[in-house]
Amino acid sequence: MFKLPKYSISANIVKLIFLSLAVFAGETSLASDSLDNSVPQARIRMYGQNGKPTNMKYSFNGHTVKKSTGGSAGGAFASMLGMAKSSSIGIPATKTLEIMRQHNRALSKLYYQEFTIPADVPVIFSNAVIGLANVNNSHGNGKTVTYQPSCNGNKLTFVAQAGKDYEVIASSTSAQCGVTIQEVLPDGRVVPLTAN
Repeated sequence: MFKLPKYSISANIVKLIFLSLAVFAGETSLASDSLDNSVPQARIRMYGQNGKPTNMKYSFNGHTVKKSTGGSAGGAFASMLGMAKSSSIGIPATKTLEIMRQHNRALSKLYYQEFTIPADVPVIFSNAVIGLANVNNSHGNGKTVTYQPSCNGNKLTFVAQAGKDYEVIASSTSAQCGVTIQEVLPDGRVVPLTAN
């Protein structure tokens, strides 16, 4: 008779798996956040991935709102595993996604999230490149550590117009930081507005 070996999974591993799934689920639901329909609003698409987050912050009605695509634990984990899913609230598709896929690398899949934001309110955007340290122990006389490029982009303040769609993308395909904001037209064409 054929017997399967018994495997023991520690409680800590099970907790880690459930925590990771919960954090990932929380990350994917962020795009469903929306403002009250009585507030003049615009929509924004932010691209991000593990190691290259895009961040947004604004104050409205006495509350500070912070969103990150690729910068939270759940988003970075999903991007690392190649499971990150883009989430949309209806902004027309653009050619930007194909261009931005040049940023994909091992353990870091590009994705986007879309949000509603209040119109006529200053919104601060920034991004970063978080380089990894690579350790090589193959040398007989010690280890060699090399570092990938890293940077934090300058903060860019932008005021959206009611009823318009925008997307925030990295200004460069290299390790340089900075964001560009483009208006997304109803036919999917884009109009670059500003960069830092």
